[in-house]
Amino acid sequence: MSRISIILVCILFTSVVFAQGKMVAITIDDLPFVKIGSMTNRVLIGRTVNLLTALEKQHAPATGFVNLSKAYIDGNLDSTRFNLLRLWLIKGFDLGNHTFSHPDYNRVSYSQFVNDIEKNEPLLNKILKENKKILVYFRYPYLHRGNSKAKADSLAAYLKSKNYIEAPVTIDNAEWIFAAAYDSVLKTHDEALAAATGEQYINYMELKLRYYEGQSEKLFGRNIRQILLIHANSLNSDYMDELLAMIVRNGYSFVNLVTALEDKAYQTADHYYKNGGISWLDRWAITQGKSRDFFAGEPVCPENIMKLAKVDSE
Repeated sequence: MSRISIILVCILFTSVVFAQGKMVAITIDDLPFVKIGSMTNRVLIGRTVNLLTALEKQHAPATGFVNLSKAYIDGNLDSTRFNLLRLWLIKGFDLGNHTFSHPDYNRVSYSQFVNDIEKNEPLLNKILKENKKILVYFRYPYLHRGNSKAKADSLAAYLKSKNYIEAPVTIDNAEWIFAAAYDSVLKTHDEALAAATGEQYINYMELKLRYYEGQSEKLFGRNIRQILLIHANSLNSDYMDELLAMIVRNGYSFVNLVTALEDKAYQTADHYYKNGGISWLDRWAITQGKSRDFFAGEPVCPENIMKLAKVDSE
């Protein structure tokens, strides 16, 4: 092989490695669906199909985190709601445990919280087994790992004893506020405002993506394999395709949680024991004693969105 050929091969190899270097895992919380009681079965099925179709189109191997309490009506398991979870599995996506009723570990006892985790397991294990899968991942509601070292360590030890893998989040965001705003706009049937809200959501999420990419560079000297948190809601049902296209436009490829967690960054010490539910990038930075300046420039939720969502900015 000539010298020029070798140089060209090296350039091509470097380009491929660079192109494949930016990776993100998509994780979606609060399955079967947020505000599930406000929808008819037809609408609920349609919104779930829209969400999954967009993920399939972009070849994004997402993991959904389940609160099975949402599948019940008046204490009885609803077959339509429960079968939405089967649909996730049939289409090849993964499901994880997000507790049965989404309790806040900072506000309930260890035993109450563990009981809620275990209450979620029988039916989840059943449908996972039907699809030749097993229950692997656990996601903390509100991203609260425990507001004391003793509480956090106790739960971490429990999860390890049950062979759970904790599902962290690096790209945290106020998507849930945008979703509440979008739901409020949908009720008015103002299509122009709904479209403007959706466009503002995508722009905001792009700013968040770039912000946490920068935080990763500052903390590790490289962009780690990121993990994005969003929710199963009407906003993402309508705008998942645009959201994923924006991520691809920023140079990312989609990977599953297994691949994301192979990044050694996820072995970084986390000694954050306060009440906030924050990105693991923030947790690691706080653990390392980074100053306030390190966190400067984080995009905030716009005032108009908070107003639509009826969220107090103070």
